[in-house]
Amino acid sequence: MPDRVRVLFFISSLEQGGAERQVAELVRGLDLARYEPHVAVCNETDQLGYALPFASRTALDAPSGPTPRTLPRLVGLIRRLRPDLLHSYLGHQNIYGRLAVRLAGVGRAIGSVRCTQLPAQYIRHERLTHRLTHGLIVNSVAIRDELVRRAGLDAARIDVVENGVDVARFRPLSAEERESERRRFGMSGTTVLVPGRICAQKNQISVVRALARLRAEGSLPTDLEVVFAGRQEDSTRYGGLLQAALGVYRLRPRVRFLGVVRDVERLMGAADAMLLPSHYEGLPNVVLEAMGCGCPAIVSGPANADALVREGREGGAIGDPTPAAIAAGLGRFLRTSAAEREAMGRAGRQHVIERFSVGRMVSRTAEVYERVLRSPR
Repeated sequence: MPDRVRVLFFISSLEQGGAERQVAELVRGLDLARYEPHVAVCNETDQLGYALPFASRTALDAPSGPTPRTLPRLVGLIRRLRPDLLHSYLGHQNIYGRLAVRLAGVGRAIGSVRCTQLPAQYIRHERLTHRLTHGLIVNSVAIRDELVRRAGLDAARIDVVENGVDVARFRPLSAEERESERRRFGMSGTTVLVPGRICAQKNQISVVRALARLRAEGSLPTDLEVVFAGRQEDSTRYGGLLQAALGVYRLRPRVRFLGVVRDVERLMGAADAMLLPSHYEGLPNVVLEAMGCGCPAIVSGPANADALVREGREGGAIGDPTPAAIAAGLGRFLRTSAAEREAMGRAGRQHVIERFSVGRMVSRTAEVYERVLRSPR
């Protein structure tokens, strides 16, 4: 076993996203006396704002994700760099990473799957190439169970490593800090933050329809504002449909778009609540980060498979991600008092500290690394 382990991380980019943030937290937390981290990205975009201790960073010139042209470039990089481990993140990166390690004849491949409701094509590819991997990490029991059920994988060969949150960065703001950040972000009344990229998975159109239901019921507070914060993917039409929905329901004055926010922890600390109405998730970072900031979280059932939020404790559990359920969940939250919201914020932060520390995530991942290094190729 090598004295210092060279790890090549393979991910699409370092954009603002859950998997990307976990790579950053992992690399920052690894023992650099034991591990030498490198990274290969398909797209050079970096929105995280972290100074990461990568020994090298290689762009594979595949801005939309890996393609067959990416494979020989990755094989060549592996042969030059000779990593002990290649740790890939997300769908096609897992498949290409395994193939590249096998073709290069160097190192061992570890994959990470971080979402439920996986496309049928990925399930087929996972079933076909799983024997090429030396380890598979998921961040949710729901993902593990889906891979066992749909791809026929052995649960014993899948490690569940839950996300970690930097609770020193994601922390409640002081009263003075919060007031300052609310002015900076233009918040005046009750502000509900909806983080994440603008796409069908994140279900922002249902939020607009939920607001319309609340207004029709006469229960939409006059000072309520919804803030969408996240990137819009150019390859989808969803952003245009979302804008059309705002026009149809005449809700443009109630909604703002902030785009990518680098210091998202300040935004979460300033908001009154965080809403994640996704159709599917793995273990969503934004829920944990919001709770770390003392911000009550209102979460759909598919985003809450690992019981991150309990109704009335850390925030609200809204069940199915339908406009009616979102409206009901928002309505329950809006009827709470300031003292109840503060209690939710405290409970959420305590839950994160006890269960989702960065140290725990890093140590569990390192355990997988060491076990794989001891295994035969």
